[in-house]
Amino acid sequence: SVEVRSIARAIADASGEAFDPGPPRTVGGGCINTAVLLSDGPRRYFVKLNRADRLPMFDAEAAGLTAMAATRAIRVPRPLCTGVAGAQAFLAMELIDFGRSPTGGAATAGRRLAAMHRNRDEQFGWERENTIGSTSQHNTRHPDWVGFWRDQRLSFQLALAARNGFGGQLQAGGEQLLELFP
Repeated sequence: SVEVRSIARAIADASGEAFDPGPPRTVGGGCINTAVLLSDGPRRYFVKLNRADRLPMFDAEAAGLTAMAATRAIRVPRPLCTGVAGAQAFLAMELIDFGRSPTGGAATAGRRLAAMHRNRDEQFGWERENTIGSTSQHNTRHPDWVGFWRDQRLSFQLALAARNGFGGQLQAGGEQLLELFP
């Protein structure tokens, strides 16, 4: 059960506007979270829910959305607040109505994603750890992209696969690839 009142108070505090939503409406939101739409009529928010111990995942997602928006390359939902309500962590964000994709919409989105990734920092990585789904993603900074991708992405995923019983040919091929990086 969704703790609507607690989440509504957090949204009201973050937005500076009273928010008294009706019952939550379940919407699609991915495979690891529950997602609901909270609306009081004029204001509508997309709220992701998971176990209370998953709050750091939502905090990192909110920070990521804020960083993506700062590139001004692609439109992303504006995160409003995160918190814990009852036994559930939540991330409340702006609801974006997408509707039908215009002709060429996928190509436009691809160009905008590429532009977002061209916004570079001095090093590769990020200021904090985050997740892909429920899988940890390490972001220790590296001075070069190849080293970052090798150490923080491919090596980590290979080790994770091995811990989950995927060894043999996958590991052998992965080790060969890692050796070829230099």
